[in-house]
Amino acid sequence: MNTKTLLLFALAGLSLSGCSAAGAKLSASEPSARADIGSEPITLQIFQAGGSISDTEFKRLIADPVRKKYPNVTLELVRESANAKRDQLITSGTFPDLIFTSSLSIGGFLDLELMKDLQEPIRKANVDLNKFEPRSINGIKAYGSGGQVYALPFSINFGALYYNKDLFDRVGEPYPQDGITWEETLGIAKKLAVKDNTIKALGTSGVTRDYISLLLPVVDAKTERAVLATDDWRWMLQFQESLSKIPDNRSAKGGRDGFVKDKTMAMYTSYGARIGELEEAEQSGQGVNWDLTTFPVRQETKVQGMETESHVLAVSATAKHPETAFEVIRFLTTSDEVQTQVAGMARISSLKDDKYKKEFGANVAALKGKNVQAIFKNKYGTSPLPTKYDSIAEKAVSAALQKVNKGEADINSALRAAEEAANKEIDSLKAGDQTRK
Repeated sequence: MNTKTLLLFALAGLSLSGCSAAGAKLSASEPSARADIGSEPITLQIFQAGGSISDTEFKRLIADPVRKKYPNVTLELVRESANAKRDQLITSGTFPDLIFTSSLSIGGFLDLELMKDLQEPIRKANVDLNKFEPRSINGIKAYGSGGQVYALPFSINFGALYYNKDLFDRVGEPYPQDGITWEETLGIAKKLAVKDNTIKALGTSGVTRDYISLLLPVVDAKTERAVLATDDWRWMLQFQESLSKIPDNRSAKGGRDGFVKDKTMAMYTSYGARIGELEEAEQSGQGVNWDLTTFPVRQETKVQGMETESHVLAVSATAKHPETAFEVIRFLTTSDEVQTQVAGMARISSLKDDKYKKEFGANVAALKGKNVQAIFKNKYGTSPLPTKYDSIAEKAVSAALQKVNKGEADINSALRAAEEAANKEIDSLKAGDQTRK
C-alpha cells in the first residue's frame, strides 16, 4: 500500500471492538511488571524514518527514561539517510531492533515485512488499547486485515499555521488568526510578497500531503477507479497554481530550513515536529520570533477537518532482542511519567486522559506566550478509505500540476488526462496480477 495515503484509514470510523487484550487491563498510570530482560547490557537501535523527532526529544523522552527504568538497556538512534537506507541495513543484516515512524509510513515498512505483529506481546502484557486515543489506535489497526497491531502510538501529531512575527511586523501586516482558511492564507501571502519580495511568503507540505490534510480521495475504494476530475481536485490544483505564482523570493528555501533556520519564510503550514526544532533553535540562541494559529481549512466544503497522524513505535521483524524491544515500547507508550514528559515537550500524548493536555508544552521555553490553545482547536474529519493504487493516482496528479504550472495544460484537461492515465495504469497492474495467478 502507498505509505502517504495509508494514514487516511485513521478516521475511517473503524471500531475498537475486540482490540483490547483479554484478561486484566493495564492502567496507563501503572504499567504492569516489566518483562524479565535480565541484567546483561543490551544496546537497542531505533530506526527513525517518516516521523520526526529532534535529538533533544529523543534523549529526554526516549533514551533517558528507558535507561532510568532499565539500567542495562541503552538506546541508539539511527536516522534513515543516504548511508543508512532500510534496504541497505536489511541486506547487511544490521537493521535496528525498533522503528520510530509516522502512521503515514507504516505501509512502507510492511511492504518490506519489517514490522512484527504485536498482538501476542500486547496480550501477554495486558496492555489495554482502550487507554489510547481511539483515532490513533484505529489508524494503526487499519493496517491489519486480521486484527494485527504493528505498532503502539507514542504521540499524536497535529497541524498548525506557523508564522514569523518579525516578517509580518516588517511589512506592517496583521498576524493570522485562529479559524483561518486556505483562501485567507493565500490572500495574506500575496500581500506580503507585494510589500517585500525578498521573503518566501507561504510554504506548505506540497500537493501530495496537502490533499491528505483536506481529506480528499485519489482512488475510490469501492470501484478502484481514480477520482481526480472532481470539483475538490480542481480547487486543489487551482490553489497550488496560485501558490506557485506568488511573486515572492523564488530562491529562498522552503520547509523547515526556510522557517526555522533561514527565517526567510513568513508562513508555514506544517506539523508538530516543528516545535521541537524551534525549541532547539531557541536554546542555541538562534530562535525565531514566531507564533501559530489553527491549521487552515477550506472556506466552503462539505468535508471539514484534517487527518490523524501518530508517531509510533514498532518492533522490527529482524530484531535480535524482540522481547526487550517490546518491553521498551510498552513502557514508553503507557507510562504516566513518560507520557507526562511527552506532553510537557509539546507532543500530544497518545493516551486519552485529559490531564496530559494540561501539561502540553510545560517544558518548552519556545512556547511561552504562544497561542498554544490553537493546537487543540483543530477538527478531525472522516477520511476516505485508501487503496493500494493511491500512489499511482498521486503520481498522475503531480504530473498534472507540473503541466498546469508550466502552462502546458489547463486544470480541467490536466485532471481528466491524469485520471485517465491513472486508471490505465491501474488496469495494467490488475491484468498483471491476474496473469501471475
